[in-house]
Amino acid sequence: MASFNFIDIILFLGVSQGIFLSVSLRLIHDRNKSANKILSFLLLIAVLMLFGRISAYRIPENWVWRFGVLIDTTIFLFGPFIYTYVRRLMFNESPSFRLRLGHYLPAALHLGYYFWTLSFPLTEFNSLYFSGDLNLMFFIVEAAGLVSFIFYWIKIFLLIRQYKREENKQLSYHQSINKFLRLLQLTLGTFMVLWLMSFLSTNFLRRPFAYINYVTMWISTPLFIYVIGYFTLRQPEIFRVPFEDKSKTEKDRLKPEEIQKLQKRLHYYISDEQIYRQSDLTLKKLADKLNTSPNNLSWLLNQIYQSSFYDYINSHRIEEFIAKINQEEHQKHTLLAMAMDVGFNSKSTFNRVFKTTVGTTPREYLKNKNVA
Repeated sequence: MASFNFIDIILFLGVSQGIFLSVSLRLIHDRNKSANKILSFLLLIAVLMLFGRISAYRIPENWVWRFGVLIDTTIFLFGPFIYTYVRRLMFNESPSFRLRLGHYLPAALHLGYYFWTLSFPLTEFNSLYFSGDLNLMFFIVEAAGLVSFIFYWIKIFLLIRQYKREENKQLSYHQSINKFLRLLQLTLGTFMVLWLMSFLSTNFLRRPFAYINYVTMWISTPLFIYVIGYFTLRQPEIFRVPFEDKSKTEKDRLKPEEIQKLQKRLHYYISDEQIYRQSDLTLKKLADKLNTSPNNLSWLLNQIYQSSFYDYINSHRIEEFIAKINQEEHQKHTLLAMAMDVGFNSKSTFNRVFKTTVGTTPREYLKNKNVA
């Protein structure tokens, strides 16, 4: 009877937790449902990755090596699925975004390669495997998997950059999802660099790394997907910005009289209603108040005021904050309480916007004012 050891514990916990997360995410109906649907599939892929990699070194039967060829198909599904997940999480598109079938062609080709290996008897396959006759194919598969990983990492990098630009156009605040996106991008980038170094060192310098290789990368990656799953369980519904397809975007042009009317309404809601005090203010909410479209309002801010929605709203928040300082309100309230009162929703955002706008931190500004 085989002994029960630490590897068995890792395998059991990894597979069970992956299945738990996948099922749990499908049961959450009011939190980023479209993105979580993709993440649940991604978690199942991660389960297969982890099971395939660990079992290959745990189960002695010869058929496991052939099963490992099938598991390698998942490396060509990881990139498309995680890109789709990130895009659905950040952008509001109807119908929900789907990649073209061509993105799944490498996985289909590898699956075809797996079925080709089934044409060999198990003893003949094992002979080819252990004699090194399949090494060229393994090299091609790993190289293709690495290229796929790099390709989708770049697409995710560009997607996050686009999201940040669109967020400035649509929102007057930054969401907590930004920290998650930076961590996601950094972690995947680290995996990519380590895998690339290992691949080049093993295949061209003939110096394989002891602990950084193809196998450890595809054990680490599923574990990171589990971290994403647990984060998502706690992540509330985020405000997804519209995806701007530059090939289809047309600039709205306003006539001079339309510009004047829109400016007057904007001035009223900013100066009289002080609508910027709403911490969750979005471009659409303000556009609805002005009886215009978000595109028209965005065009007005960009072309007439030379500002993004984010910068425009926060500049008025900073102006009122400074006015409160001049009225000595900081003697009665904390700086953070004053910042929240003018519309900021976090200390970090307030400090960052204040320093960008004024050129110094709020405390330094207050100190210099008292000295003067």
